[in-house]
Amino acid sequence: MRLTFYGGAEEVGRSSVLLEDGKRNMMFDCGIKLGENVEYPLVSDDEMRRIRNIFITHAHLDHCGYLPHVYAIGAKPKIYATKPTHDLAGILLSDYRRIQRDKKFRQKDVDDVLRDMKLVEFGETVHSDFNFEIFNAGHILGSSMVRINEKGGILYSGDICMRKTRILEACQKGTHAEKLIIESTYGTEEGVIPSFKDSYQKMVVSIKETIKEGGFVLIPSFAVGRAQEILLALDDYMRSGALPQVKIYVDGMITKAMRIYRHNAYYANEDIKKRILMSEDDPFKSPMFFKPKSKTKEDVFQDPCIIVSTSGMLTGGPALGYLEKLAPDPKNKIIFVGYQAEGTRGSKLLAGAKTIDISGREVEVKMKVESYHLSAHADYHELLQFVKSVRGLKKVFLVHGEKTTLKDDLEKHYEVIIPRPMESHGL
Repeated sequence: MRLTFYGGAEEVGRSSVLLEDGKRNMMFDCGIKLGENVEYPLVSDDEMRRIRNIFITHAHLDHCGYLPHVYAIGAKPKIYATKPTHDLAGILLSDYRRIQRDKKFRQKDVDDVLRDMKLVEFGETVHSDFNFEIFNAGHILGSSMVRINEKGGILYSGDICMRKTRILEACQKGTHAEKLIIESTYGTEEGVIPSFKDSYQKMVVSIKETIKEGGFVLIPSFAVGRAQEILLALDDYMRSGALPQVKIYVDGMITKAMRIYRHNAYYANEDIKKRILMSEDDPFKSPMFFKPKSKTKEDVFQDPCIIVSTSGMLTGGPALGYLEKLAPDPKNKIIFVGYQAEGTRGSKLLAGAKTIDISGREVEVKMKVESYHLSAHADYHELLQFVKSVRGLKKVFLVHGEKTTLKDDLEKHYEVIIPRPMESHGL
């Protein structure tokens, strides 16, 4: 039995790890890496055609975005995921098809992926090439970890969050596995994330200042996960009076994702379920949420407001139109709330860029630029805590991180491997 790392090794993006034992195999995630250029898993078409099973941990494109390419080359593996992952992947993959430059797949390939996807539930044991079980990962709605119930247990974490959020319970801890493949997005000692409460409170003060000055606040966000958490938080702070009641404009695929979250509220935490079941208070709808009335967005710019729009790293989406309009005015503010990959417009703005290229035009940036840690990933100390919670653990593979110092702390207790791209390791 061996693992081969076709993506997500020494990088964040294109997660793709193949487990194989003779003719039996299963790929953990099948993602792409978004940036100035899209990067795909380092697996040949011929190799891809022989893969029999794929497990998708969650709907973000860096974990599922390669699936339509798989179907486009004629491969037809069994694909497993939770229902929220299936539903959310539908909107993200369709949007990716729309914006892709090289047109390597069609909408039919997206539709076929969704049609064939086999739905699995937390705690369910599934009998495939390998018997496997899945657990809540706490990252976005329906996100999961998968454990292969062989060789003492092989646990693949996907992306995990160790903190309860407004919508989700924290990831499940204390499972049993001898081998662990774990994300390390914030795997350095600098990668310590403040509490959500502290970050939100500081962000609220900042937003109030901008609104008071007559400015606009742009919050670029990933359509799935961050946007829902941010919107519910902003609504809560407005209800409490901590924020002035200004309009919150929601643009991009966020509205569709909100509907999917509402329809899959069974997977949310108990607080959300009680609000829906025991009152008429639907947390995914608010009188403060508005959709722009026209393509020109002129209604948005009438009065100071908050704009939550895709995409989270400013690689595309409606946020670029808002940025172009708002960037030249120092009264306005852009607030980043998620990871910014190197080379993206988001990372350039955070590095202090005074101009930014939008569709071939150089736009002057005078607006204020801020960032708050509201990540749905475990931070450095939480990653250590999670690893130590795994019972019977002997070997750890660190993936989904550009750099990590976790190895220094972990190798006192476990065999620790930081795999390189396309590297294989026996189990």
